[in-house]
Amino acid sequence: MKLSITSTEKLEKFYLKDLNNKVFNIELDREQNIPENWYELIVPYTGKKIEISDIQINDDSMKEVMYTGFYTDGLGVKHQPATAVWDDGGFFSIWIHTQSGRMWQRFKDQIRNKDWGTFLFDKYVFTVDRPIKVADYWNNNLKHYFGFGDGPNWWLKNNRFTPYIEIDSIDTKKIDLDKLISELDLCFPPECRSCYDGHTRRGMKLGPAELPFTEIKDLTSKMVQDFVTALGYKRIIDIQLQTLDPETAIPIHKDHHFDRECYPWTSGAVKFYWNLTDSKDVYFKLGNAGLLPLEKPLFINATEHVHAVLNERKDHRTVLTMYGEL
Repeated sequence: MKLSITSTEKLEKFYLKDLNNKVFNIELDREQNIPENWYELIVPYTGKKIEISDIQINDDSMKEVMYTGFYTDGLGVKHQPATAVWDDGGFFSIWIHTQSGRMWQRFKDQIRNKDWGTFLFDKYVFTVDRPIKVADYWNNNLKHYFGFGDGPNWWLKNNRFTPYIEIDSIDTKKIDLDKLISELDLCFPPECRSCYDGHTRRGMKLGPAELPFTEIKDLTSKMVQDFVTALGYKRIIDIQLQTLDPETAIPIHKDHHFDRECYPWTSGAVKFYWNLTDSKDVYFKLGNAGLLPLEKPLFINATEHVHAVLNERKDHRTVLTMYGEL
């Protein structure tokens, strides 16, 4: 790959990082012998403001695709559109591919024409699917699934294929988890429990989520009523507490809701998902969106994306999930 950058000042420092975060120090305007793949181009601030007017890959200009890049300032705030560097600790970054046509196809597929040159994070979820090495005791399907990285993707929000949304409507630090779990159990009929292959579930319904709705006022716990209301639910389809045994996996699958009555309320990033235990060494990969940020509560899209979960911990992993009308 040959990389060229047109800027107001000569760039003193720049480098590429692959999906494994391996650094490649390269020269501009010369053919570089690097593996074909996705790379993050990083241009850090080195003491002077520099504007970048064009980036070329193999002599082809990125044109408007350059606006997928963004500047992260010294305080960690993202700026876009921004093709410049201007403060201590700041850096410009953009994902490129050694074969520019692949990059154009992906980003032109994902970003609507009128959105070029805007702050894409307002309308899109940006993910980078990176390969990770998992424990040797997993089967080859799981090792290969987690070991492949699809690279960067921009996902339109409020769309059938939005992978996940981070939730900021609740302050998890103020929630008494032990009490919440106890109150949830009051809402679960005793017969609605199941266990298979190291995966235990208890919830409002036996089996997969399905209609009818339960009105929030009919939940037997006021604490649970307040909790689901804070999340934005108007009615509930199902609430579940799920436990995964140590060193156990949920295999690669997609939640089967396509032909159920509940499908209009289970398609998209609408499933509440909160990892209640330590998320270290727990990996939830959601298709080409990559690993979920399990340290915070999410609305995830488990219906339209293949996914799998690995618990490499020596103790159980517990999550709270929920479907309903948002």
